[in-house]
Amino acid sequence: MAIEIINFNRELLQLQRQSLDSHPTTNYFYIVFCIIVFLYTIQKRDKKSSSRLMEILSSTQSISILEINFINRIVRTNNADISLEQFCQSYLIDSITLQNNIISSMNQFSPSDVQIKSKSCSSYYRLTGKYDASTSVFQGIMIDNTQEKQQLKKLKNTLTHDTLTGLQNRYHLNNKIQKFCAKSSSEQCSIYFIDLNKFKQINDTHGHDNGDVVLRSVADRFQQFADESVLPVRLSGDEFLIVKRNVEPNTQADQFISSYLSSVQCDAVQLNDSTTSIKVTLSFGGVVFNKSQSTQTDKLIKCADERMYQMKKNLLPNGNTTVTFTA
Repeated sequence: MAIEIINFNRELLQLQRQSLDSHPTTNYFYIVFCIIVFLYTIQKRDKKSSSRLMEILSSTQSISILEINFINRIVRTNNADISLEQFCQSYLIDSITLQNNIISSMNQFSPSDVQIKSKSCSSYYRLTGKYDASTSVFQGIMIDNTQEKQQLKKLKNTLTHDTLTGLQNRYHLNNKIQKFCAKSSSEQCSIYFIDLNKFKQINDTHGHDNGDVVLRSVADRFQQFADESVLPVRLSGDEFLIVKRNVEPNTQADQFISSYLSSVQCDAVQLNDSTTSIKVTLSFGGVVFNKSQSTQTDKLIKCADERMYQMKKNLLPNGNTTVTFTA
């Protein structure tokens, strides 16, 4: 038995080195896999450690040792042998998707992993191990990483969204605008730089807490009156961007932003004391551009910003707030 364990230790070290070299992003799961297989090998020779190992695995609901035989349609788990159909039904996994993913992504020589999600997309699982094509058998572990996925989703949302208003923020703004405009059914899109008028005065008169109330209220209205063709973004302070796709002539761009902001400015904003409300007005400048020009985000924003300040200074004719972008 000692010789077998030593030989297994050597294989374990070799597998770990292979995993570290070829799959640096999944080292943790390979190491866990190797350790569990090591313990599992020992427990097959030692009845005392057998019960202890199965007790540990039973109490750890997120990790399961699996042996899946796709020919016999049998799954050997920590506790029992069940049919492949029963196993997939218990985890709400599609059996065909499971089999195809394992066959296409794994081999018998080095451990690798696949991601499987439940049919409802509410749970996520990582399978790490080896697949022997000659016997159609997978051996390895399955880890429930739903919580990890949820935490990553929350982290991504924190990075990409403004904490005060919930709108998209400047993080990877270029990519956001490019991806958004790429889905436009027409060749043209428009971008608008928007500024709250006299926002400093609101802060000085009513306090910064009420200033935040105004920003949240305006942002909520941006979302409320937006459809799938409109992307509201908070840049900083009282500055926002509105990106609109499916725009053809400049007159349509002007009509859209006038109607959109009229809805946003329509109602007064109720402040914290519940007795005071203030009317919010917005200044804006817009640029119509070809969606292929969405890569020039900084220039587009600068052009729209300059147009807004011309509007603030009453230098623009009525109804002529949007200009065609020229690179």
